[in-house]
Amino acid sequence: MRRKTFKRTLVSAAVLLASTQASAALYQVVEKNPSVSGYESAFGVAIQPGDASDGVTSLSQGCFDSSATNCDETSFAFAGETRTVAINAGQAVDGISYREEVPWGLDNAFIYIQDQDDFEDYCNSELLYATCESWAQVRWDVWNNEKSGSTTPNAIAFVDSTLVDSSNTYNTVVNSLDSSGNAVGIKLKAGSVTYASGSNGGYIRDDVTGLYGSSSSYSDPTSDEDNGDQVRAWKTDGTFISGSIATNYTNGSYGTYYSSKPALWSADGSSVVSLDWPSGKQEEDDRLAQGSIRDFYVDTTNDEIYAVGYSTFDDDNNYMNAAVFKVAYTGSSDTDWETAGNWSTLSVANATSEDGDDYIYSNSKLTAMNSNLVAIGEAKRDGNHPANGAAANRMFVVSDVSASSPKATYFSGGIFFSGAGGKAEAINDYNEIVGQVDAENVRENDGKVRRKRAFIYPYSGTGTDSTRRARFSNQAWWLDNLTNGGTYSSANNEYRIIDASGINNAGVISATALKCDGGYDSTAYNATCGGGDQDETTVAVELLPIAGATASDISERGEDTQEVSRSGGSLGLGTLIALGLFGFRRRK
Repeated sequence: MRRKTFKRTLVSAAVLLASTQASAALYQVVEKNPSVSGYESAFGVAIQPGDASDGVTSLSQGCFDSSATNCDETSFAFAGETRTVAINAGQAVDGISYREEVPWGLDNAFIYIQDQDDFEDYCNSELLYATCESWAQVRWDVWNNEKSGSTTPNAIAFVDSTLVDSSNTYNTVVNSLDSSGNAVGIKLKAGSVTYASGSNGGYIRDDVTGLYGSSSSYSDPTSDEDNGDQVRAWKTDGTFISGSIATNYTNGSYGTYYSSKPALWSADGSSVVSLDWPSGKQEEDDRLAQGSIRDFYVDTTNDEIYAVGYSTFDDDNNYMNAAVFKVAYTGSSDTDWETAGNWSTLSVANATSEDGDDYIYSNSKLTAMNSNLVAIGEAKRDGNHPANGAAANRMFVVSDVSASSPKATYFSGGIFFSGAGGKAEAINDYNEIVGQVDAENVRENDGKVRRKRAFIYPYSGTGTDSTRRARFSNQAWWLDNLTNGGTYSSANNEYRIIDASGINNAGVISATALKCDGGYDSTAYNATCGGGDQDETTVAVELLPIAGATASDISERGEDTQEVSRSGGSLGLGTLIALGLFGFRRRK
């Protein structure tokens, strides 16, 4: 007979009491279900840009403003994706990424994807987990299925109730939505994989095209000066689209793979520029040059186009590092932007692979920027230089991409503990940053993968609204802490938010959550589901700001610790609550 145990600690009892009070939380969680069957997990990947409005003017407080009239769950288009396999290590399982120009965002020699041992070697050298064999197995199974010619898509993208690829023949991913709710992303023909001939050759995808709106309204810029063979689209303002254009390149004995350039093109595909790499070498020591523009902003005040992403620096190694791109631009009649030589490409100080003679980061990139010229990014620690037990992605901000020497400042303090890894995924024009962060400080080096949680970080910089920032008590939070309490507390308690991919000026967030049908066993952030016997699912969710909510409505989730065996006498509920309230220590 199983012994009876307390599954809630004193802390949990206090949190349960607090959640019955009048606090309203900051967000309502709304699940988004795709109109497709046969998937194992679903993910929120983008939200339509836009402001909250009272029907006449835009509201600086977004959907937190009680006078907003466009803040229900249908006001902004929502993009999601499905996968045929379960989430692993807090991430969707693609086999190899559908988004990155090269595997893992760093393998520009294409050596880590040819057999299962390659996957495990990558994990052992760059991630350092004790569980690399199982980590590799999950991903190899998906990639092996694809390279074996399976025409069944693993990734299916949707915008609200509409599938991005109605033919169901492509793996599709959405990187962003435009102001009208059109998808911008990548289509990869399912099972279209080529053998790269050579004595050390292997396999590589060979049918990769950009995606913008419906297939009939978009032309890939594949007839540019480089006769591009692969296109990945990331962002649009309706006039320009940014991304990368890749061409075939024979890499010595390894065979023919792809080398990509950062690119910007007109929405109709008629005008395009592919930017040169600062390394000046398409191949160096079997490493092929790569680059991408992940986001951009047309600054009409200063007559410049600013763009961010990564490029290939250092002609001795072809390292791929975060980059800022810029060119003078005076308006629609100005065609100077179409000439690559008119652009400048700057590396981001403090985020380069080498620090003197030390190789610190295996790669870095800028992922997004806003109209304040604030950008966010990530730098992947090399496996030989772990910090605090992990070789993680360090997240950083560049306060001004127009600077002559843009510099990375790494997230720190509060939830961004020393050695914390994560993804910096989106920033709106109020400098509110969202993404994913490690939620526990265990050793990944020879240990397990850290638990992940979504976060919001109200960064203080040019363009920050002090009232909006004060709503978050001027600090970063796990989004789980902002969905607890008040009217929606019980429904919200079915979800734990593990990733946030987008945020618009209205404050609406696209995200991904673990779901426990019927609700978790307590309101603790790490509560069990069905006593630990019920399976969670991975679902796409939208986080809607609750009108009128302020910092005083934040009710932090507690933490469930080890089960305590019931032996002999027991404490009454009143005693538990009293002890919990006096002993409660707030988590930041």
